[in-house]
Amino acid sequence: MSRYILLAALVSVVCYASGGTPPPLANGLVLWLDAADASKMTFDAQNHLLRWHDKSGKSNDVTVDDAAGAALPLRVEDAMNGHSVVRLSGSSAFLGKTIRAAKGPMTLLIVSRRLNGQSGGETWQRLFSSRPWIAENDNVAPNFAISVQQSSAYAPALFVLELNDVPIGPFAVGRNVVGSTEDLRGDIAEVLVYDRHLASLEERQRVFQYLAQKWSVAIPKAANSWTRIGPLDTVPQRINAELPLSDQANVGQWRVDSQFSDDFNGATLNTSRWHVNNATGTESLGRKPALFTPNNAYLSDGHLNIVFRKENVPQKYVRLGYQGYSSAMVRTIERSFYGYYEARAKPMESAGSSAFWLAWTGIADNATEIDIFEIGGKTKGAAFDRLYNMNAHVWATPQSTAHLSDGSSWIAPWRLARDFHVYGFDWQPDTLRWYVDGVLVREAKNTHWFFPMQINFDSEAMWNWFGVVDDADLPSTFSVDYLKVWRRGR
Repeated sequence: MSRYILLAALVSVVCYASGGTPPPLANGLVLWLDAADASKMTFDAQNHLLRWHDKSGKSNDVTVDDAAGAALPLRVEDAMNGHSVVRLSGSSAFLGKTIRAAKGPMTLLIVSRRLNGQSGGETWQRLFSSRPWIAENDNVAPNFAISVQQSSAYAPALFVLELNDVPIGPFAVGRNVVGSTEDLRGDIAEVLVYDRHLASLEERQRVFQYLAQKWSVAIPKAANSWTRIGPLDTVPQRINAELPLSDQANVGQWRVDSQFSDDFNGATLNTSRWHVNNATGTESLGRKPALFTPNNAYLSDGHLNIVFRKENVPQKYVRLGYQGYSSAMVRTIERSFYGYYEARAKPMESAGSSAFWLAWTGIADNATEIDIFEIGGKTKGAAFDRLYNMNAHVWATPQSTAHLSDGSSWIAPWRLARDFHVYGFDWQPDTLRWYVDGVLVREAKNTHWFFPMQINFDSEAMWNWFGVVDDADLPSTFSVDYLKVWRRGR
């Protein structure tokens, strides 16, 4: 290592140790505009900004458009958390070239604000706009834009946009690429564009925290979770059936919990482990109009089968709103806690849901749920057939009965009901992780899910989500090959 490189490294260490902000991730960074760095700007004699230089090393500089000199952007010193910003007046902004002509993933982050004196203009003022198809507006794919959806003032904020299968540029900062009717009235502090998706929760938090710390803006909720976009890439091979598919090296030092694991190879469900909802007590009767009935849950060929069928139900349930359909819920009698949950399953070929989830609503002031998956295996909207839906709910806490929800969906490259796949969930005190075929598809911080829940498999009538089931698809069957539960070793 030369003495010059060593000196730079030492300066970097000293800077961070004294409270400086470490730089954003460099991998995949293709545009970095930093208003705090005057050395990356070209000004005219009146301190108007003419060229904003890209710090990513990719030379994707932006230049001001053809506006009157008095209306050119200005760099305003000590404007946001002790740093400078670029101020746009609604009459000019910046234009950039094509960054990537091919379609692919993209992540865009912008810190911006608007003061009261900057209010006015168009409601949908662009922060960033990309128009590889100049003939189409930036709201027509593969064009894209991120906008401020108001003309009034707004506090400093971090705006985020993540897309797949888009080119990047020609682009504009603070306006539409074509035309100037939506030029921004406001301040831009920093712009980061990556030609990839941030590949983990750790990466997301590092980039979000860099901007939040530097500009004193709130970290969006999106920073606390990550969801895969695109295929699974390399799928692990099962070497040891006694370990989670996602951890065949046994980094977690897993031990099987036989109390909750089941291979469903018997003739009937183990009644010391499982309960099938049968309209006793206060248990759920199902989502109307489909009634939960025990005959729709049975074992055969080494599988737990849950059937959604067209069926007349007893009149006493018709009076309650159940009519014409039935399904089933199977749940553990005992509650399970932190650990790894893995099921090999095949969703049903209908719009009846296929669901694998954890829940406990038996305590009035502590009611939570984690949906490992909720799948509509055959719906009128083709996207649902490939949508792997994951969520975590809070229905009640000692402080509130407000419903909290933290979820997202991964789009699989195949129809989920076409075959069996392995679905895993790692529930830990600090983190929630969802897996498909041993590959991480979602990761989120654990903020509320800290007490035991029952394990559930069921099918429901989700007319408002997956659509009304087509009777021609019935009866349809959701099959589970096995459930395995592991605890981390000590």
